[in-house]
Amino acid sequence: MKKVFFAMFVALLSAGFVSAQDLESVTNLYNAGAEALNANDDAKAIENFTKALEGAAVLGEEGMELAGKCKDILPKVCLSQGKGFANAGAIDDAIAAFKKASDLATEYGNNADVIDEVKKLVPQMLMANAGTLLNDKKYAEAAAAYKGVVEADPENGVAYLRLGMAYNAAGNVDEAIAALGKAVEFGQEANAKKQLANIYLKKSQACQKEKDFKGALEAAQLSAENANSANAQKLIGLNALNLKQNKIAAEAFESYLAMSPNAKDKNEMIYRLATALQAAGDNAKACGYYKEIAQDPKLGEAARYQMTTLKCQ
Repeated sequence: MKKVFFAMFVALLSAGFVSAQDLESVTNLYNAGAEALNANDDAKAIENFTKALEGAAVLGEEGMELAGKCKDILPKVCLSQGKGFANAGAIDDAIAAFKKASDLATEYGNNADVIDEVKKLVPQMLMANAGTLLNDKKYAEAAAAYKGVVEADPENGVAYLRLGMAYNAAGNVDEAIAALGKAVEFGQEANAKKQLANIYLKKSQACQKEKDFKGALEAAQLSAENANSANAQKLIGLNALNLKQNKIAAEAFESYLAMSPNAKDKNEMIYRLATALQAAGDNAKACGYYKEIAQDPKLGEAARYQMTTLKCQ
């Protein structure tokens, strides 16, 4: 009986000794993490704090305080590591570190400030990287980067605007229009509509070149709707005239002349305006415009002929 009791006593002493050793080992790992942190070695600090946390968890209640300290510091160190990667231009590594910081903070239920900072830092970092790509005219890469920004920050109007610009420069017009529509929705209406107007203007010119007058007219009208311009009105007038939509053509030519009173092709547009009005049945107004160019060296003869035909006074 004495032998059994002695054996149990020795076993209890051994268990206590092992526990003390484990706590000391875990504490040493924690201290090693702190030393690595002081030496600005975030990777080593994360490694040691992680091992310390794993060891503390095995100890149960005895390791609870140390585990709490590890859980408090790990998200912060991962955040610090991410910032280091970002400063070095290692964007993918930075994003991975930031994600780990946020995930750990969420898992541990602490460090809400880390989660908030990650939410701000990731879009900022992605924006900076995307901006560099756009400035370097790496349009496809820039579009992919800005797409990452809007995925992280779905209401970032500036990112949608630049995404649209990148898509457009890369030749992805439909994607550009969709992105710029989002930019309008999220506070970049003026800038986005200016970009949309330019896109539709080029589309109108391309359609006109292919003699797709209907497509050219529709695109020019969309250009004017987004940001009215003399060029858009001129294209509306020319293509509406080709489609025999004379009232629309006349209104567009009048708008063009009002916006560009000193245009080099002023007299040509006046002649086209007069022909549109004549075709629409507004002969009196047509006569007035024909009279304006009756002495033009190139168009005067045709204008005077129409004045005779219409019996202009």
